[in-house]
Amino acid sequence: MKAKFIFSLMMGGCAVAAMAQGGYQDGVDYYNADRFEKAKTILQNTLNDASTNKAVSFYYLGSLDLREGNLSGAKAYFEKGIAADPATGYNYVGLGEIALKNGNEKEAETYFSDAVKLDKKDYAVKAAIARAYFNVDPVKYAKQIDDNIKKAMKDSKNMGTAVYVLQGDMARAKNEVGPAAGFYEQAITYEEAAGNVNPEAYVKYANLYNKVNNDYSIAKLVELNDKLPNSALAQSELAEKYYDSELFSKAAAQYAKYMKNPNHFQQDEQRYSLLLFFDKKYPESLAIAKDVLKKDPSNHYMYRMVLVNDDALENYEEAAEYGAKLFNAGDVTLTNNDCVTYGRALQKLGRNEEAADVYLRAYNNDPQKNEGMLVNLSDLYSELGDYKKSAEYLQKYVDGGNASLTDVFALAKLYGATAQQAATPEERDADIANGVKYIDMALERASNKASLHRTKAQMLTLRDGDKLSQELADTYLTMLAAYEEENPTAIQDNPGIFKQAYSVLGAYYQQQKDQAESLKWFEKLYELDPTIPGLKQMLKK
Repeated sequence: MKAKFIFSLMMGGCAVAAMAQGGYQDGVDYYNADRFEKAKTILQNTLNDASTNKAVSFYYLGSLDLREGNLSGAKAYFEKGIAADPATGYNYVGLGEIALKNGNEKEAETYFSDAVKLDKKDYAVKAAIARAYFNVDPVKYAKQIDDNIKKAMKDSKNMGTAVYVLQGDMARAKNEVGPAAGFYEQAITYEEAAGNVNPEAYVKYANLYNKVNNDYSIAKLVELNDKLPNSALAQSELAEKYYDSELFSKAAAQYAKYMKNPNHFQQDEQRYSLLLFFDKKYPESLAIAKDVLKKDPSNHYMYRMVLVNDDALENYEEAAEYGAKLFNAGDVTLTNNDCVTYGRALQKLGRNEEAADVYLRAYNNDPQKNEGMLVNLSDLYSELGDYKKSAEYLQKYVDGGNASLTDVFALAKLYGATAQQAATPEERDADIANGVKYIDMALERASNKASLHRTKAQMLTLRDGDKLSQELADTYLTMLAAYEEENPTAIQDNPGIFKQAYSVLGAYYQQQKDQAESLKWFEKLYELDPTIPGLKQMLKK
């Protein structure tokens, strides 16, 4: 899910822009498959191509305006379509739909009649008239819809694919998935019986199955790609299905094919860059991101892709440059990963104060969402040797309640370090008290972990000075038992830890005038290391 989450951030608010002009038929296919935004872009970009049938393109552009409620714009397009080719009946169907929307049924019937007269042999014109009635009011004009469907079926000898696609759309509008699938399947079958391929039927059919049988949905789109290998609709739909199914390697391979189609879109390049990044193809991902930025220099989603790729490639100078661009973009939603990656680049360049500002700004923008920045701040100041500031930020994080055992343990050890740097006895005592507090908090989660007891013993040793406490002795005893439980060869593996414990326990019981117990621990110490100066003489006494 991570890839999809990042991509959703990357694509938010991105305008759709086709890369280059290609065949207008891609725009027609996108429209018929209900991919209206892409359809509009391609139809507009290809309008002046020599190969474009302008009468058809104007009809679909007018239909797009109709969908958006722009009746005057739609009317202008349909009239341009008639001027381009008066013999194309579809633009009269468009004018008839406008008349219906305006309540002029007689005028609409006149336009529909004109369309049929022009294209008497084209059953699809009657299907388009039925769709016009359906678009305006499927209940009020149920009879007209049914009549035109019957006429279209008769003219096509029951093999008219446009009629089956329309009926599939009508069933889908009523959430009748089974019947809709049946109609789309018939459209596919009859189109291919005539030696053609109906891409919108494949796409709509595949989308019906996408949630209930994802593998089957993908299989149908693979089939469509095999039959129409140059179709932008076929290529993009399969690429998106792979992506939605989190089949990222297959998605990347499919997007690579789709990128060669002149009617691909900038947002597709952006997604391809992301997929290459997650496939660890960092140079390729970086190249695409930079190519997008050449055409769209203010695209801050691509700033992010340059940043993360440069970080992976250890190009920290450029990572810092694009991190700054990302952070200074006014309408970007920054993520934890943005902050960590940019901050890391600054740290690698020795710009630690700037890195601290990045982490702090991210935290202050949304303390609840970005509380992890406190850990980054703590780590940064720890690396700089400023343990007091490091402890301050880590304590804020730990006190928030979401810290791990490791975080709590690290905080306790930080207070041990600050105690040794304390300027006054009062500060030293306060730091030790905090250290003991947080190591006890850690012990509540893992009471048998020897390293935690050892850290507490070190804190108490620092606190007690020459006057050793019962708490210190008990902590060392618990620590020794925990080490031996964790590892039967703990003494051999960690002799220094055991020597320290035996020494402190011997001294503690000596202070308590318990000579027998004191002798026991000093003898253990001697047994472990007989070379300790003065120990042998002390034992003789």
